[in-house]
Amino acid sequence: MKKVLIPSALLAAMLSFPGLTQAQDPDMFDLLSHFQLTDEQNSSLLKLQDDITKGEKFVAQAESQDKANGKFLNSSKKGKLKKGEKKSAEAKSLRIKATKLYEKSYTSLYDIYKQVIEGSEFIYPSDKSQADSYLSDAENDLQDGSAKLSPYGKLTAKSLETKTYSTLKSDMASCKSKFQSAGDNCYSALKLLYTQEERKNQEAAAEQSFWNSTVAVNTIDAYKKYINKYPNGKYVSEAQRRIANLQNAGRQRRVTSDNPDEGLAYRIQICADKRKWSQRKLQRLYKGNLKIDERQSDGFYKYWIGCYRSYEEAQQAEMGMNLKQSFIVCFNDGQQIHVTEAQQIEANLID
Repeated sequence: MKKVLIPSALLAAMLSFPGLTQAQDPDMFDLLSHFQLTDEQNSSLLKLQDDITKGEKFVAQAESQDKANGKFLNSSKKGKLKKGEKKSAEAKSLRIKATKLYEKSYTSLYDIYKQVIEGSEFIYPSDKSQADSYLSDAENDLQDGSAKLSPYGKLTAKSLETKTYSTLKSDMASCKSKFQSAGDNCYSALKLLYTQEERKNQEAAAEQSFWNSTVAVNTIDAYKKYINKYPNGKYVSEAQRRIANLQNAGRQRRVTSDNPDEGLAYRIQICADKRKWSQRKLQRLYKGNLKIDERQSDGFYKYWIGCYRSYEEAQQAEMGMNLKQSFIVCFNDGQQIHVTEAQQIEANLID
């Protein structure tokens, strides 16, 4: 995006636009300066400077007259109040003129924002949909404000004398609020376009950090988590390659001996106690023919039987023994491991 600077005088005038510094981000027009604008769009912005200045002058004049007419408008006497409404006809006219200028200015701004947005390319389709929604809301706000302002354009000088000033000021404030809301929505739409490159870079940095952590862990499960989180990620192919390498490296021939300390083995733990059990007590617990193996671990005496090379085989054996508190424990080369790790190793074994 080519940066086109808005003239400083114009930018200053824009930032003093009634309500913009309160209702909207003060960078609203600075944001617009980051996009390439046409000569016609720049001319429209220059015209806005004149309209804004005129509108501000009209409001200042109306407020000055309000002070002079306050003793009449704030009177409880009908005669004075009627005189105040008549004397405030000029102030009423000034406020209507100012609001018309605000309407014209916000409408022109909307046209520029819409042209810039529709002439730009969005990285994320969802951003484009949201920007279109913001522009639609802005258009509705402008229409609502214009509809409320429209009847005042038909008032004659005579009818302004009798038009209730408090109602008129409230209506003009409501119109301006609608125009400001249109500006807010335009700004939100343009900001989506402006920040998408930054958000893309942030997402890329987050993915890179996640990938670096994945590589540091270097397990099949970690690479699968990366693929699940970033299915269209930068490193999906590399993750799949590393998974295949780890699987191939982990493949080992299935052990068929009865030695539980060799290769992958599943055993059935029949009990564990801090006290050592006698053979007689153990035989009351387990009445089968398998040798009961006793080992100390974590301050406990643990008693295991059997040696099985598949989890399914161990399950079937345990079910046939009818033991009360037994469960399956898993080992790889004599080191106890979690059952999920054992099943992953088992899946990679070859006969």
